[in-house]
Amino acid sequence: MKMPSYFNLPALDVSVAFPQATPASNFPPCASDYFHFNDLLKPEEQAVRNKVRECMEKEIAPIMTEYWEKAEFPFHVIPKFAALRIAGGTIKGYGCPGLSITGSAVATAEVARVDASCSTFYLVHSSLAMLTIALCGSEAQKQKYLPSLAQMKTIACWVGGGWILDGQKRWIGNSTFADLLVIFARNTTTNQINGYIVKKDAPGLTVTKMENKIGLRIVQNGDIVMRKVFVPDDDRIEGVNSFQDTNKVPKGEEAIWSTISSFPNQSTKTCSNAR
Repeated sequence: MKMPSYFNLPALDVSVAFPQATPASNFPPCASDYFHFNDLLKPEEQAVRNKVRECMEKEIAPIMTEYWEKAEFPFHVIPKFAALRIAGGTIKGYGCPGLSITGSAVATAEVARVDASCSTFYLVHSSLAMLTIALCGSEAQKQKYLPSLAQMKTIACWVGGGWILDGQKRWIGNSTFADLLVIFARNTTTNQINGYIVKKDAPGLTVTKMENKIGLRIVQNGDIVMRKVFVPDDDRIEGVNSFQDTNKVPKGEEAIWSTISSFPNQSTKTCSNAR
């Protein structure tokens, strides 16, 4: 006797077959703080978390699907980020918030919980570009650039590798609209890595948006081309004189790594809590 094919059977009505089962829609939302991490935070760190979460859920989350579809960055939200006063993270002084490492990580994780592209924008600006100037720049450079970067009146991106006067760098986040580019490049005289601050209107500098990507789709990645770009001595980052010096930035900001590790975790929570 030929057995009937499983695929030819009618669809199973779970509510009829298992009347004792509880519909998934009746369960409470998934708990996203399994280890009660929030209870370990200091009051000021909880306050940072709460204000960033409120902004991201009310102001950012409702619009991100639209901007993902268009592969565009919502520039009008930058003032909302600025109002949170988290740009600069752990940097003290110069108009920066001086958060604890935990507070900075929590703030960025809350951004990542809603949208990974927004958190990439924030990390590039705050933890890479600003921190490079804070850790490696001269006092004059800190006074000149950090206050406006902290207020997000000036937007920065960070570039590693290449030759600054005549070279190319691809897939650089924020580069299509950054006011400043923080660039690490090899000095052909000393054969060592040096750091530079390049302004967006520098002659010979062009940035073209990388199109048709899916990952971190809202992040504006650029193809940077530099042809005989002149950088004055005042914008040479004096604390970067070798490849070893470039390690000051990730070494000095543990929050970068703790936050990056939270990206998949936060994204999973967002999907799990969705209805």
